Amino acid sequence: MHGTRNWAVLPIATLATCSSLFLAVSDPQAWSQTASSASSGASAIQLQPYTTPDQSAAAGVPSGWKAVGSQSTITLTGPQDESIILGRVYIARNGTFQAGQKGTNGADITMPYNAPLTQKLIMIYEQGGALSGKPAPQITFTSATPIQVPAILGQCGRFVANLIGPAQPAKIMGIFCSFPVDSAGAFKNFIMVAQAPAPAAAQEAPIAQAVFSSYRIPQAMLAKKLAPVTAPPPAMPKVGAMPGASPVTIPGAGGDVSATCFDLGVIRALPPRQLPQECGGEAPNP
Repeated sequence: MHGTRNWAVLPIATLATCSSLFLAVSDPQAWSQTASSASSGASAIQLQPYTTPDQSAAAGVPSGWKAVGSQSTITLTGPQDESIILGRVYIARNGTFQAGQKGTNGADITMPYNAPLTQKLIMIYEQGGALSGKPAPQITFTSATPIQVPAILGQCGRFVANLIGPAQPAKIMGIFCSFPVDSAGAFKNFIMVAQAPAPAAAQEAPIAQAVFSSYRIPQAMLAKKLAPVTAPPPAMPKVGAMPGASPVTIPGAGGDVSATCFDLGVIRALPPRQLPQECGGEAPNP
């Protein structure tokens, strides 16, 4: 198992553009202690079903909110400057970070893969601020918790934070995952976020929780989302296998197992007792 390390209270530059990256989380303690009843309240929230035009993802939309989406990413905006973005992938190249400089071969950013998750998150926010030319607000974590995931999924963590910047103070809660670096030095970062003005955060928490719980991605699309940026080399056949035999595959490497574990353990945030054993949990495998 890999988990996040070195989560700390740190100032972070805002992510204003950079493909509209934000963070989201399936955390029942959403919005820190101001939303201790978020989970119970979420069950009473009425949502209207929304599916992206390309059929790549679906989620529930609260009354009065608007939703747009494609390529398994959904953006929701509320009537009180709330926003929720579900399932954004950010491609990075392993290397030295410089704000405002994109990575090679179409990557969104260059940053060191071995940096702690907190530092990667900081660099992504700094990249957005540099590309937008806007002042960087300060983000202070009120909680940060690692998420245990199989090694094939890299590292994940969830957080709750206060945001102070040019606009009104806000609260955000999120998940950030950094998938393993591939043979070409590229790696994906999975980001989701819910944000609301500070005065409205407590009442918006159950809404955000309900939306997070409603987010669904078809299995094939999620497996593609988790797959390495660079396709791995063809697998070698088993020693002694007959010519023409099927190649050896790595269980869970961007396939059904890793997609299932990510969906259950990260997006839906099921507790260990409900996770199947193949995902590091206690429940029987399906």
